[in-house]
Amino acid sequence: MSTDSFFLAGLMQGARPGADVADQDYRQRLHEVIKLHRPDAVVHDPVEILIGWFAADEGRIRGAHAALADQPVIRRDRLDPAVLELIEGFHKLTELAAASDVCVAWLPGREPSMGTAAEMQRAYLAGRTVVAVTEMRQTLAILACSTVILPDFAAFAQWLASPEAP
Repeated sequence: MSTDSFFLAGLMQGARPGADVADQDYRQRLHEVIKLHRPDAVVHDPVEILIGWFAADEGRIRGAHAALADQPVIRRDRLDPAVLELIEGFHKLTELAAASDVCVAWLPGREPSMGTAAEMQRAYLAGRTVVAVTEMRQTLAILACSTVILPDFAAFAQWLASPEAP
């Protein structure tokens, strides 16, 4: 049986403040190796999806998001509508992770990612294959929400080529 869809979960903001994001070059590499082994697969990339959803409102969303840094207490019922739109987008992405056949979670080094954890958990609870590519082999959230944990990109490529991969 061939896998139809892959969701590329992975480090975006991580432990960084505000709009500071991690290097996203890994997404293209993962996409390429998936297509090499599964040419017909659909690859869902949250960065591309978010750009498609919010490109026209990017400035408004970034401004509202940045304003959160100055608020000592944040109440959901008082959030700027732009932030609420972004939150709704996040929930839609976790739903897509749960609907995809494989969730690939890229977590380099030892940097945590709350968004990736949410996507992994949704996919795992939906009975999907969750592949964590990370050095964090003893982190309970990763152990609890992964089907397989691999140390790096080369191991992911090898796993994808193996009969073990769905």
